[in-house]
Amino acid sequence: MHGKVQEYIQSKREEYVADLGSLIAIESVGADPVGKYVFGEGSAKAIDKMLEIGGGYGFATENHDYYCASVVYGDKAEELGMVAHVDVVPAGEGWSYPPYQLTVENGLLIGRGTEDDKGPAVAALYAMRFFKDAGIELPFSLRLIVGGDEERGMNDLPYFLKSHKAPFFSFTPDSEFPVCTGEKGIGKLDIRLAPLSGDLESFTGGTVTNAVAGKAVAVIKNIAVDSLPSAEGISISYADGKATVTATGKTAHAAMPEEGVSAIALLATYLLENLSLSAELENSLRFMVKTCGDYLGNNLGIADSTPLMGYLTCVGGLLKNVDGFLVQNFNIRYPRSGSWDTIRANAEKYAAAFGGTLVKDSHSDGYCFDPDKAEIRALTDACAFVTGEDSKPYTMGGGTYARSFPNTVAFGSTIARYRGLLGEGRGKAHDRDEYLSVAEFEKSVEIFVLSIAKIAGLI
Repeated sequence: MHGKVQEYIQSKREEYVADLGSLIAIESVGADPVGKYVFGEGSAKAIDKMLEIGGGYGFATENHDYYCASVVYGDKAEELGMVAHVDVVPAGEGWSYPPYQLTVENGLLIGRGTEDDKGPAVAALYAMRFFKDAGIELPFSLRLIVGGDEERGMNDLPYFLKSHKAPFFSFTPDSEFPVCTGEKGIGKLDIRLAPLSGDLESFTGGTVTNAVAGKAVAVIKNIAVDSLPSAEGISISYADGKATVTATGKTAHAAMPEEGVSAIALLATYLLENLSLSAELENSLRFMVKTCGDYLGNNLGIADSTPLMGYLTCVGGLLKNVDGFLVQNFNIRYPRSGSWDTIRANAEKYAAAFGGTLVKDSHSDGYCFDPDKAEIRALTDACAFVTGEDSKPYTMGGGTYARSFPNTVAFGSTIARYRGLLGEGRGKAHDRDEYLSVAEFEKSVEIFVLSIAKIAGLI
């Protein structure tokens, strides 16, 4: 079967590039509801496009009121699921390629969503196409579910579960090969700090909670031109008696923050050194320097680790001005399920010492599966066969649908040897110049087909 799958997907290269391109062209960043579009028009357009593509290949399709949608092969009551998403994070700045136009160059598929998660969603669809086009009947139906709110909070799949039974087993191709059998818990905290005062008119940073802030901006009023000193990572412009001070750090996913540099911490340090501030603001900026500049949670009193799940990570990814106050958001990936109450209490206590107040928190505990579970072994064996590499299951700090959808693991679609081809700070999920290589896409289809066939007992 393996050789036939390879031939099949290579023969469909022009088609899958066109399908993926039509999805990448949609700026499907989640937003507030617009009529029936519960996660905004961009998310809804991407769902519509996925249904159009799936329906065009003869699959049954279902729109679950724009929370998510399904493409289905087969009419068996028992289902095996593949769960992906078509919403994306904002493109951000500094791209070398147009983010919402698929570029195929040097064996790479480049554009926002190619890796996370439109490319893997299309790969899952083509795995379904293989079985359909080959006329292979399975002992279960295949259901590809595409969500519209993964990046902003995963409020999509619970709606599906209100009217549908979850498949007996699912995988979400929203990580990397081989199988991820466990994910850390994910929590969010909003800490309200000092009110803006004096000459500091605004101070904001980051674009999303689940990434190290790559940019932060402060506006300072009542200031003379060229009165602020230069500094590494800092740019300054003057207009109308104000200075706009921009710090440029290095963004990184909240699950791997050690690769990033917080622009919020950089700018807070600069403002402390060069601006006259109230005692309240000084305390708040010192808090930002300590907590946003440390990714292990040491300075919130929440550091933790376990042998299986590794260490806790903490990212101060988003700084907003709310009703005149600075509000710092933290995204925390924690290794011990059931430990959120302790984390929240310790963070609240530390913030209070700097005049901060906890105003909002939320969390979801992680999961852990036995790697010897039959379906997981099928996925592991298929991955090892196609890649020729050690495919021992792993655990991670990233958050996928596996934490919110029953009987689900993360599986694919990136392969380590194809990563980092565009250099540091480019090419990964949430990075500039995000990509999925052609090799990763086509091997994903092969792995998915063989995994399904193994679970079905066909090989």
